[in-house]
Amino acid sequence: MGPAVTGPGSGGTGEVGAAGLEACAQAFLDAVVWGRHTTIWDLLSTRGREAVLAVAVGQGMDRVAAGRLRDGLADPAERDRFLGQLLEGLRRDLRSVDLDRLRLGASTDPPSGDEVTIELVVPSTIPGTGAWSAGQLVLGFDGDRGWRVDRLEPRRVIP
Repeated sequence: MGPAVTGPGSGGTGEVGAAGLEACAQAFLDAVVWGRHTTIWDLLSTRGREAVLAVAVGQGMDRVAAGRLRDGLADPAERDRFLGQLLEGLRRDLRSVDLDRLRLGASTDPPSGDEVTIELVVPSTIPGTGAWSAGQLVLGFDGDRGWRVDRLEPRRVIP
């Protein structure tokens, strides 16, 4: 079941409508599961990229290197190294989840303006119980690029 969508571009299908929203969320999830680090970057919104780079700078990345990444001017090796670390971080955030079983759930809220939240769920292995939440993807409408991922918010499971 796909998320219910209203908001920018919701009247149609394709990249800006509900199909675009669901396609972006599923492609991002698949990229995390299958290790497609360049696809993750391509599917991040402008806000998402800025947030990722701000965290990297906060953890010691040179601001000039962050600027090159933001502007698409980084050396391919530098870009691959950074995106590999980004992928590792996303997987680390989801370490309590069997990634092969992770699925998109329904939208948790109707979109407010240009943002929508989609639940990430894992089917339960306990008979008679439903899926449990592993976190959520927050997607934003990024102009001509359509729906893109602003952030991944994992649900931490603490024993």
